[in-house]
Amino acid sequence: MRSFGWGASTGATSRDLSAEGNETSQTSLRTEVQPLLGKEASPPTAFQAPESHRSGPSMPPNEPVAEELVQLLTVDEIAEMLLKAELPKLRRVLRKLQLQRPELFDAAAMAQVEKEVKAEEKEEKNMENGQRQALLAKKGIKLTAQGVTVMADLLEPDDSHQEELRRDDEEADILQKQSMLTQLDDAPLVQFNAPLHFALEGEDVVAISVIRLGRLDKPSAVRFETLDASALAGLKYEAAEGILEFRINQTAAQINIRILQNDRWDPDLDFKVHLLPEGLVGARLDKYMSLTRIKIIDDDKFPTNAYRDGLDSREIDGMSAINLYKEYLIGCAQNPAIRQKVMKYVMAQQVSNVCSFAKMLAHTFLLDVILSSDPPENLKFGMGQHQLLLCLVLISMLVFAGLHFLNYLKLTWGLPGMATRNLQVALVRKFLSYTEISRHSMETARLINSLTAHCPAIVEHGLMSVLELSQALGLFLTILLYNVVGPMMFNTQCRLMPLLSLMVLPLILVIAFLVRFPLTKRHLTEVYGAQVVAMEQVTEAVRNFHLVSDYKKRGSVSDEFMRLLAAVGTKIGGLKLVLMNNGYIAPWVLLLYLMLYAVHEGAHVLDGDLTVGIFMVDIHNFITLGATVGMVFQLFEHIEIILPLLEELARFLNMETDTLNRHELAKHQQEFTAKQWKKAMAPAGSKSVAAADDHDHALEAFDRLPITVENISLGFGLASVIIKQGQLVSFIGPTGGGKSVLLQLLGGAKLPKKNAEGGKPCVFNVPSHLRVLHVPAEPLFFKGTLLQNLTYGVMPGDEDGDIGRIEKILVKLCVKQHVIDMIVQEKSLDWGVVLSPTTRNLLSLARALVANPELICVHKPTELLDQENAMQVLRTLRSFVRKRGVEQDPATFGNRRPRTCIFTSSKKYGVEISDKVFNVSRTGVEEVNKTEVTSSMLN
Repeated sequence: MRSFGWGASTGATSRDLSAEGNETSQTSLRTEVQPLLGKEASPPTAFQAPESHRSGPSMPPNEPVAEELVQLLTVDEIAEMLLKAELPKLRRVLRKLQLQRPELFDAAAMAQVEKEVKAEEKEEKNMENGQRQALLAKKGIKLTAQGVTVMADLLEPDDSHQEELRRDDEEADILQKQSMLTQLDDAPLVQFNAPLHFALEGEDVVAISVIRLGRLDKPSAVRFETLDASALAGLKYEAAEGILEFRINQTAAQINIRILQNDRWDPDLDFKVHLLPEGLVGARLDKYMSLTRIKIIDDDKFPTNAYRDGLDSREIDGMSAINLYKEYLIGCAQNPAIRQKVMKYVMAQQVSNVCSFAKMLAHTFLLDVILSSDPPENLKFGMGQHQLLLCLVLISMLVFAGLHFLNYLKLTWGLPGMATRNLQVALVRKFLSYTEISRHSMETARLINSLTAHCPAIVEHGLMSVLELSQALGLFLTILLYNVVGPMMFNTQCRLMPLLSLMVLPLILVIAFLVRFPLTKRHLTEVYGAQVVAMEQVTEAVRNFHLVSDYKKRGSVSDEFMRLLAAVGTKIGGLKLVLMNNGYIAPWVLLLYLMLYAVHEGAHVLDGDLTVGIFMVDIHNFITLGATVGMVFQLFEHIEIILPLLEELARFLNMETDTLNRHELAKHQQEFTAKQWKKAMAPAGSKSVAAADDHDHALEAFDRLPITVENISLGFGLASVIIKQGQLVSFIGPTGGGKSVLLQLLGGAKLPKKNAEGGKPCVFNVPSHLRVLHVPAEPLFFKGTLLQNLTYGVMPGDEDGDIGRIEKILVKLCVKQHVIDMIVQEKSLDWGVVLSPTTRNLLSLARALVANPELICVHKPTELLDQENAMQVLRTLRSFVRKRGVEQDPATFGNRRPRTCIFTSSKKYGVEISDKVFNVSRTGVEEVNKTEVTSSMLN
């Protein structure tokens, strides 16, 4: 690309003006202005300031524009403005001159300049503003971008965008006429009345409405079926499939699906209903609305309903942690999938205990029969001792192999993984349905910690510990059984001491646990509290990094974090001491007992009243029992550890959600939409839909349903507004007037209050069939590829996600080429950091246009853009409305519903391009004429 300077001969840039001296400055500025003059050019030395500003000869009379110009400003002042990029100030001066003396300007030269400026700006539109340059091929004169900007302001108002808008309207009119012709022979469209339905668990049946749009003079039929999602047929709902039939002039039919009842807690789960393309009779399926999702609202509490009142009032801290843990175990048992795996797990553990009992007998048999010098004949089973030894070894190997395979099976059953996933998925689902207050009350770090650490710990030390306790109990019964059966099998007397020991030893350890429990729980609570404080401090530092950096607080934040970590370390040290002492209780008790047993029972061995085998196996059994009791003690400690975690999880899983409010709003909108449609279809004086002569009347009435808001609170007053579909609407008004709140309500980001102030009836109806997207002022991106972010609102496999279409949309929105090239790259980046604020805003808007909803609510779409790019973005939004989508197949225009775009604007050109303008202020919402918009409204 060639570089262009201020002067035709020197090629100096604007930055060199001050170095060239006053004469060069005068010459350069005169060169800039000269193409617009209607008179002959005079020598450069004649372009000088008037007497009041300089010394020297006066301005020649044959340069009227320059003379008038320098009467307003000196040449040096003008040049200084250009150097400092004070173009707005200079534009006002030049515009004033143009208005006062229009006869001084050559209209033909101005038109040629305008044409060439536009051509160059179009060629360079993807370059940075600081790098962009324009060429004016007029009499060999070369101008920089700043010079072009000055010249463009001297021209007549730019009507290129108006011409483009007229062309867009003409194309839309052609599409509309073509669709009207093709629809005369097209079959009617069949679709659901809403993309999302709700069902309360207490309801027996959920009714889903299917509507028919278009020609109604023939019957239609469509097949449907339910599809599992997070809710499974047979557990949460009853699977259904069948054929839905429409009679002549019938516009709506219902699918009834039975919801199954239970008192078991579950997260809010959903399933789908699909209208099938196979077997269609006299109908076509809508591209987007042939699938609907039904969300089942569970009315039970976590973990069970036993403490429903306490959980409802958020009094978890006052509840017994042990009782909460008990209800968690009951809740796990109520889950069919978990219960089935638990039963298999317990059976496998008891098989292991049976093998332990056999091993006790085998050890006794080895010592008292096989290795004995005088074995009892009745126990030799007619075999020699060598044969018995070989058989015992082989049987032991088979039993060991069987236990190995059994433990392998236990891992493949995946019980801990399933129970953990249930908690994690439930927590995520619950968080996504939180009210705004609930969501803000939860720290992000605590949510992540609960998901990644607490849920696995609750399952591992809560549920699985109980299963380990069941195995320990089975082992205790096995040892007890051996002490009864063993002596009888090996011809010795049953002794009382081992039996009493089996009762006393566990009792001593249970008492020790109960004594140590309060101390252990206190230390656990202190450790957890200190960790939470440290985690929240780190979260705040990460969230407010730029504030910390700007105020030079890195050192202070680091010091505070070190202090908190030291406090955590101190608490953990105290806890470890307590746990270590707890761990020595069982070994000490066992050691004392074995000393007494060895002295007492060893005497019986010496006297011949007890066999060596039984004595040695008893010693081994008591060591095993002591280790088992010690393990049980540790399991109880683990349960203590997870009790505060379970309390917090119960608090998170029982926080208030907006699901019921959304259910009520969706029900209201579906009923209101149905009533309005029925009313719109009936001709004046007619009470039935069938009285309509035009078969397309139902479709036209459907597309005319307005967005209606009446007496809805914006926090400081009531708002009422009615917006027709198929319009580009702008909200203007003073800062703090409620524009953003109203846009969030229409976009579904906020829920309207149920009751209006002052007892006035309130209505909030966005027609239920509309797919709505809310585009916030702060763009959001997840870590993934750019293509994944841009197709976030597109169903997998849908042609709306075609890369070619996405690229065309980005071009229309003036996204730079190097960003467009990143679509095909498999880079997974943090786009909120990588991209500039302007690019993020454009991509956020592009993502909404790619999804192609019926209603888009956009906050400040042009705030960071210059006027040229802003106009192009607004033109794209207008095209979205006129053509019912951006870069869509023209042949499917008639199958698409009208598109509506509502945006907030503080610019005059945003008002001018809109179909309707509403001023939103603390006094209410009122429609205003474009010519009546004042500067205060655009604040």
